[in-house]
Amino acid sequence: MKLSGAPKLVVWAEKIRTDRLKVWQETSPEVFRAVEAIVKRQSSADWWIANKGKGLDAICKQLLGGRLK
Repeated sequence: MKLSGAPKLVVWAEKIRTDRLKVWQETSPEVFRAVEAIVKRQSSADWWIANKGKGLDAICKQLLGGRLK
């Protein structure tokens, strides 16, 4: 999915997205498969930049509105 945002931010965010998807898939393959479609729908460059250092558990909590225990 193409990211939206300022051109320079989009370039940066695409690198972050590629890295994060790889890390999340390698560290928690089962969880990643369960949320992959939701994560890949995030189309804002700002979202990827803001979440560049977060683990998959934090992302799941965020995307599920804090309902994950």
